[in-house]
Amino acid sequence: MTYTARFSEQWELLDATYGDAVAAAAETNTGYVSLANFQRVVIIIHPVDVNDVLDVDIEEGTSTVGAGAQALTSGGHDISIAIADTKPSVIEFTTDELDIVDGYDCINVEVIAANTGGSGNEFVVEIWGMPNYLPASTTNLDSVTD
Repeated sequence: MTYTARFSEQWELLDATYGDAVAAAAETNTGYVSLANFQRVVIIIHPVDVNDVLDVDIEEGTSTVGAGAQALTSGGHDISIAIADTKPSVIEFTTDELDIVDGYDCINVEVIAANTGGSGNEFVVEIWGMPNYLPASTTNLDSVTD
């Protein structure tokens, strides 16, 4: 990223999922998004009000409907967000970490609220991608202000 480049020119919001009053032991998924035209991925999880440990798993598939779903790089990017965590967690990887030999080019972020606190959880999951060709699309953003 150069000094004069805008973040929104180089990174594209691919998906955002808002977990609102998610019950203990419940699973929330972003849904599969295609990374076919992207080289880097950043997943940001904002624990807004977490009462249960959040187990975050990255799954890959061969289509946006999740065909052939499997763990990304044997779970190497999976994390847990503790109840005491109040700051965002960031997961970064390059798309060459996908099983591209077998045609995997889509990901899903799965968040499971473990039954540790037993009450509602609020969190946000954002998936950002750096496209192969700039500028990035701003379709999924409400606005961009300089």
